[in-house]
Amino acid sequence: MDAHPLLAADGTGLGHLPRRSMKDAIAEKLATLIGSGALSVGDPLPAERELAAAMGVSRETIRGAFLILSTRGILSVVQGARTTVASDDVGDLGLAAMPQSQVTAYGLDDVHDARLLVEARVARLAVETMQADDLARLDALIDAQDGARDDPVRYLILDREFHTIIYRACGNAVLSDIAATLYSYLLGHRRRAVARPGAIDRSIADHRTILDALGARDGDALAHAFGVHERRIYETTRQLLGETGRNDQHGGDTT
Repeated sequence: MDAHPLLAADGTGLGHLPRRSMKDAIAEKLATLIGSGALSVGDPLPAERELAAAMGVSRETIRGAFLILSTRGILSVVQGARTTVASDDVGDLGLAAMPQSQVTAYGLDDVHDARLLVEARVARLAVETMQADDLARLDALIDAQDGARDDPVRYLILDREFHTIIYRACGNAVLSDIAATLYSYLLGHRRRAVARPGAIDRSIADHRTILDALGARDGDALAHAFGVHERRIYETTRQLLGETGRNDQHGGDTT
């Protein structure tokens, strides 16, 4: 999910990195989701067809990525059953996709401020360079998100694809990587947040506003839409962290 987390459709990063196979690229995307806590041990993955549609690749590519991860003990692949997460020890496969994984050492407020700043700049660059096929892909991802309202795991996979397409479109590899790393901050809490009633509906509405601004080539509107979306993520994450702290003090369950 290599030092460049945002992979182009052909499996390459934004910089001058060696070309890798698409199945390797997808394996890294999935490993990053597992390593960041968005996917937990025991979680079933979406069906091959759904994952292929979400990531814009063939089912054969998904099978190849599954094989890579199952060989390393990260996924459990059983004939006739859903593929599940077997281990969250992804080693360098997932962490390599997060070049600034130390971001987890920073506080929520600092990361929030940084994300507002970086995404505003990314938005203004992307609005000038976004291609028609990327706009169509974003529209298709929102349609797929509509079908994942009751499936937080599948929704987060689609959500990450939506954001990384925009980050990549900005054309600046450094900003793109930083934006993706900040996006991954406390992603495990994000999973809990989107499982709450109405959370996915609000997120999809934000995505539609972002897509409208992109389609209109309105950089100010796009930066504002990203800001609204990020502030919503910040508030829900802060609330979850507060609840976790209270439960820890009383010995309660935080799940």
